[in-house]
This record gives sequence, structure tokens and C-alpha cells, in this order.
Amino acid sequence: MSTIIDVAKEAGVSTATVSRVLNDSTKLRGTTKKNVLDAMKRLHYRPNAVARSLVCGMNSCIGIMLPDLNMPFWAQTAHELERAASFHGYSIMVTSSPLECEDYIKEYRSLGRKMSNGIITSYINDTEDFIRQSLVPTVVIANADCAPSVSSDDAQGGTLAARHLIAKGCKHIIHISGELKYHRSSNERTYAFIRECEKSGTAYKLYEAPLALQKENDYSAIVDTVFRENEDFDGIFASNDIIASVCISAALSRGRRIPNDIKIVGYDDTNISSMIFPPLTTIRQDYRLLADTAISTLIDLMDGRRVPDKQVFPVTLIERKTT
Repeated sequence: MSTIIDVAKEAGVSTATVSRVLNDSTKLRGTTKKNVLDAMKRLHYRPNAVARSLVCGMNSCIGIMLPDLNMPFWAQTAHELERAASFHGYSIMVTSSPLECEDYIKEYRSLGRKMSNGIITSYINDTEDFIRQSLVPTVVIANADCAPSVSSDDAQGGTLAARHLIAKGCKHIIHISGELKYHRSSNERTYAFIRECEKSGTAYKLYEAPLALQKENDYSAIVDTVFRENEDFDGIFASNDIIASVCISAALSRGRRIPNDIKIVGYDDTNISSMIFPPLTTIRQDYRLLADTAISTLIDLMDGRRVPDKQVFPVTLIERKTT
């Protein structure tokens, strides 16, 4: 296995220069950095956790970069990641990842300089090339091709939601997703939902919650639009439990009975889903399994062991009182 000394010799630079490249220093000339990166590729060099800790002065901290932690799914995921990391003797540093590509890359680089042992993140579309070229060991919680990934089967989730609503007699279903351009998971859920509706001849209509609403975690505007523009729908598939809970409130405030008049399915099975009234039928993601797998995969990666490219886990329909 190649070492930092081998890379330095191959590139004709000092080990200190290689260290600065590993730490993503902005003080290096482009040609110098390119020579070091090319040497790493020729030698198939990937820094392990010990080497990175020597470079950065740390030895047991993992960077966690996730979308808005005000969202229950990501808050619960962060909690499980902290538990799993602690079990393996690691602490974590958590930061929220911006949804704009340029801002995401800046935040990733900043976290990489501080937490270069390794990073667990959830990428957004258009950042795959950047993550693929990163020297920081990275695991992605999402279905991704740019790094080892750990994810739920979102296509299965969209399929289960659609089939359940159709089986319950829904003839016109509304799907409220996040902005599809940002996350592959939203696309997979949505397209699977569409396939099932078209296969069965069920009418459907799609709405995307704008990015601004996601940032504020306030979906009342998009839900009000759904109820204002549609009168004859009898089913809603919401892309997270927060949106579903807003739909429940909107339906009840308009005198629509649940599940008699409208049936609603959420996504994630966060704590809120069993606390609201009526309790929400939803698609459950296994937070603990995702977190345990992400942490163990990252540790293997940091230690130079081979890891699977993708690990995808099934989701489960949890039927409660909204369907």
C-alpha cells in the first residue's frame, strides 16, 4: 500500500506539500496540486484515517453534513449517526448542507479541512463530480454514484404508497414532492408513484414544494394551493410527514373527513406521524440501520478496506388511521 512518502517522491514534492493537498489548501499553485493528485492516482493512494489525523491534528472525529436539521427525518438520522459513531469510539461534528450547488461545495470543503478523517453527507444533484474527486473518505446517505452510498429504496416507497391508496379506492391522487432537481430520492419516489398510477389508470397530479418552503419547513402555501386548485381528489401522497400533517390540518379545516373523504400517506415515519390526529399512515425508513451502515462503511473506507458501492434497504408501509 502506497504511503504519503511514496506520493511525495512520485510527484517530486515534499511530504508537507502532499499534506497541504490532502487538507485542500488554497495556497498551492494549480500545477503543483495537479502533480500531487496525478501521483496519487498512479499509485492508487487513498489516505487512511491515521494518515489524515496526522495531517489535520485529529484522530477520532467524523464530519456529518446533512440537509436542514429542522426536518424531523434528518434530525433523527443525525441522532442515530451520533449513537453509531459513539459505539465505534468516534465523535461527530454536524453541519447543515446548503441546497445550492456552489454553497454545498464550499461547506463540504470547509468541513473536509476540519474533519478530514471522513464525511457522511447527503449530496444534491450536480455535486456528484465534486464528491467523486474528493480526497476525503465520504459516504453518501442517498442513492448516489459518486461515492459509497447507503439509502432506502425510494422507488419501493413510491410504489407502496401508490398501491396502498389505489387499493383503498382512491381515484384521483395528489403527490406533493420536494423540488425534484435537488434530490434523486424525490425523483425515484415520484416516478415510481407515477408508474403505479398509470399502470392502474388512476388519475394523478403532481406538485413540487419550492425550495424556499423547504428551508422554512413551512408547507402551508403549497398545501393551500392543492386544495384551492382541486376539488375532486380523494388521496394525497406527501413526500414527508411534515407535509402530510399540514394536509391533515387543511382537510379537517375545510370539513373534509379523513379517511372517508381524503386518504393521506406520508413518508419517513418520524415521531410526529404517530402523535398527530388522526395518526398518519406513512412509509417507514429504518434510521438506525441507515446510520449503523453509514458509520461502519465510512470506518472501513477510512481504514483502506473495500466497501460496497451501494447498499439499499427496503422501506415499510405503516398503516394507521389516515387511510
